[in-house]
Amino acid sequence: VLSLGADVLPEYKLQAPRIHKWTILHYSPFKAVWDWLILLLVIYTAIFTPYSAAFLLNDQEEMARRECGYSCNPLNVVDLIVDIMFIIDILINFRTTYVNSNDEVVSHPVSIAVHYFKGWFLIDMVAAIPFDLLIFRSGSDEVRTTWDSTPRLLAFSSRSHFDQLHHI
Repeated sequence: VLSLGADVLPEYKLQAPRIHKWTILHYSPFKAVWDWLILLLVIYTAIFTPYSAAFLLNDQEEMARRECGYSCNPLNVVDLIVDIMFIIDILINFRTTYVNSNDEVVSHPVSIAVHYFKGWFLIDMVAAIPFDLLIFRSGSDEVRTTWDSTPRLLAFSSRSHFDQLHHI
């Protein structure tokens, strides 16, 4: 019979957590579901962005999009929602505990923020920038390419996402 006793679980999971309000435990069910959702959004971006750049964008569509507006195209709305989810992920990472080198759960908000800033904040921030929306707002004649979402694809290789997924 499988047992999740003290011999299997890490020590920090057996201790009663002492966390600040609005702090999320890195091994909580919410965080596990959130990490899977972010992973699915990154996979969507990795697959759909090159497909869209190769097959869906053309000059006529670009002109129609400018006349109608950004929200006319349902795919633009989906991309905007994905961008918003990545920004929310950054906010969640600022409030998520982590395990330090002494196998202790760190839950102090300032320590979490410093750890995230020193780690993957810059990659996550660049990945969350909605380049397609910025190009649309600027009125540029450039057509969106796969390079627009390249920073977002970097989030896929972000160690923070893989570290979070191994807790699932």
